[in-house]
Amino acid sequence: MAQTRRSPRESVERATQIIRRYGMERTAEHAVELMDTTFRAGTVVVIGEIKRGKSSLVNALVGHRNLLPVDVLTCTSAPIRVRVDPEIPADAAPRIALVRGDRRDPANAGDIVTWATQESVSGMVRSRDEEKIALIPTAVDIEMHLDDLGAVTVIDTPGVGGLDEHAVTAALQEANRAGLVLMVCDASTPITAPEMDILDRARTQTGGVIVVVTKTDKNLRRWRDIVEDDKRLIEKHVGVRLPVIGVSSLRAVDAAQADDPARRAELEERSGIAELRRMIRGHLENPSSSGQLAGVEAARGALHRIRGSISEDIAINTDSSAAVAELENERAGLERLREQAGEWEQLFQRDIALTRNRITDTLDGELDLLRQAWSRRIDSEGLRVLRAKPQVFTSQIETELVSVMDKTVSALLNEISDHTHRMFPDDAETRDAVMAVVLQSIGPREVSGPEVAKKTKDLLDPSMLTMGMVGAGLLTAVIPFAPLAGAAWIGVNAGFRAMRNGKQHLQQWLRETTATVKASTVRMMDMVITTARSEIMMSHRRNLKARSRELQLKIDEARTVARDSESERQARVATLNKNLDIVTATIRELDGHVDTLRAPAPAPTRDTPAGAPQ
Repeated sequence: MAQTRRSPRESVERATQIIRRYGMERTAEHAVELMDTTFRAGTVVVIGEIKRGKSSLVNALVGHRNLLPVDVLTCTSAPIRVRVDPEIPADAAPRIALVRGDRRDPANAGDIVTWATQESVSGMVRSRDEEKIALIPTAVDIEMHLDDLGAVTVIDTPGVGGLDEHAVTAALQEANRAGLVLMVCDASTPITAPEMDILDRARTQTGGVIVVVTKTDKNLRRWRDIVEDDKRLIEKHVGVRLPVIGVSSLRAVDAAQADDPARRAELEERSGIAELRRMIRGHLENPSSSGQLAGVEAARGALHRIRGSISEDIAINTDSSAAVAELENERAGLERLREQAGEWEQLFQRDIALTRNRITDTLDGELDLLRQAWSRRIDSEGLRVLRAKPQVFTSQIETELVSVMDKTVSALLNEISDHTHRMFPDDAETRDAVMAVVLQSIGPREVSGPEVAKKTKDLLDPSMLTMGMVGAGLLTAVIPFAPLAGAAWIGVNAGFRAMRNGKQHLQQWLRETTATVKASTVRMMDMVITTARSEIMMSHRRNLKARSRELQLKIDEARTVARDSESERQARVATLNKNLDIVTATIRELDGHVDTLRAPAPAPTRDTPAGAPQ
């Protein structure tokens, strides 16, 4: 079949015209809304050795000279997560928050130097100031407007004492196997063996890797040779060809301040930052395609139901007596289901309980392994090493605990999504409505209320679950930055005090912390299960009643048709067959868009020419 020339949006608009003619106005509106939904594209994690220019590169990427501290004596000591989004108002100042357990305290750019740099935090720990130690954050969150990257989170990671193993591990876990790593080297020397080791890990744990050679403005005569050397060394020692690009962060932030848009674009091209942004967008999934896919799927599901209804009408007009008998049998089957609803609900509750127990057992095992691993690390490294990088230590523990919680809740949500698929195989609207309420149960308080589906749309559309597009990182998609999910989160910063008081206190804190995570996760799971159970049961009952009414109307219609003349029935069948052909052709058209949108994006060119200052 020749491919349609219509865009996905045009095909959905055509489909919704049909859907509306069959009285499914809400379904049509839902499909159109999904087309305009922007989902989070992913995470960009910036790693590299000390003083390679990671923070300067982040400032250049987001076009803000003084957002992250970049003084020559400053070293980032905690992850700094910058969420950029074109939907945030362009005139809004960056919103900065210090993450302290379950709190996100508003801050300004100057506070980052105080609370997220190695020099300041080490001074607090040495000072034994209990009040300040208790306030040391485990991360910094920033939200701001940016057009050029889509909706992504850029994470600047610590590089304490060279390529710190704990910092790199925490950074890769932040990416949740779904993002992109920028490996920052500089133009003063070719890539080192430790950096290539990190590259080798990153390429198997994340969505992709780009090597960024910074400070090209300080090495105008050599940087191109360094880029070529890095490509050759990576291919030789790592065994892959990775994109390597030269960037001048200094000239990029200068370009961001240019008033003339044409001049700014020219300077950004010359600095290399424009090319890097294009490469990032090429690696990360286009967020608009996720919305388009969800909208196409919703429209396609509605058309499948319409096609089934048309086929029933054709059967009624072709052989009304046989159609009546078949419809009566189906109605009798529905009545039996209604009578057996109590038994079915008990079985359903049993299945959900077994699922909860199985997932909880897995949670216990993962938390126990995590606690044992960190206990060994505490024993082997000693407090002197841990105290030298306290935020790296606590940030990595927090990241690993969040990862376990995230994986656990995601597994439960996907099991519930499977249940909704089995219960409502041809009713995407009901599936999405159920999952919207379930997601709302773990969402932030401001999303609660009567307009749940509308308010959760900008967090994470439930279609993402039913389409199998959500895995690791779900909680941070539902609740950006802080996966509290209504549960009492742990006071991770208490680890700073425990670290100072000795190894025994630190081990005790670790046991208490993992126990708190388990309790919080189980409470969250119970909220999800309670909500899902009631929503699925009520939706099941409503659908049985609605289908019974529809069948009775069809039976009455069939009996009326039996009294019509043969010519009248043939005329109706001809019209119905024409409508069936139109609906079927539209479904095939949407099928083509689904195949295209689900196809993996073409790999970016590995030897993309590097941009650079002239």
